[in-house]
Amino acid sequence: MKMLSLGCKTIKDGLITALIFFITGLCLVLVGVWVMPEIWYLSQIIIFTGALILLMVPVILVASYLKNR
Repeated sequence: MKMLSLGCKTIKDGLITALIFFITGLCLVLVGVWVMPEIWYLSQIIIFTGALILLMVPVILVASYLKNR
């Protein structure tokens, strides 16, 4: 049985995945700051979600690097 590990198969896949996460997180933060109205703390929830996605970018990059070393 093969053990699953965190990280992408190649460095290129890791970079593309990290770029997609970065763009998504940045868009969510910007939407939470400028677009969402202050209803039920929805803008804070969206900003928090975007920040969590942005925090995953270095994790993806490091895991992909360590897996392909």
